[in-house]
Amino acid sequence: MSADRSQIKPLSRRQLLQALAAAGITGPAAIDLVAQARSSISSESLRQASAILGETFTADRLTVIQAALQRNLEQFQIVRDLVIDDSVEPAPVFDPRRR
Repeated sequence: MSADRSQIKPLSRRQLLQALAAAGITGPAAIDLVAQARSSISSESLRQASAILGETFTADRLTVIQAALQRNLEQFQIVRDLVIDDSVEPAPVFDPRRR
């Protein structure tokens, strides 16, 4: 009984987390698995997002957007992978407007 891959709907993030929780995988391990599963952005997902926004982009513009978003994902991963020792105290005040 093989299913045609084009008829299989992808899981949403919520459905994936529910399935992982049912399997006993929760917390940071589940988030890491979700992040790995969503490590790249497809041009199709960008087209769908632009349709939701009511915008239309050329193929060249979608390529630029895709590259920028992928670069952002890679930068976010660098921050996620950063190991901060428990002895490092959090900032007493956070004001992003200060320079």
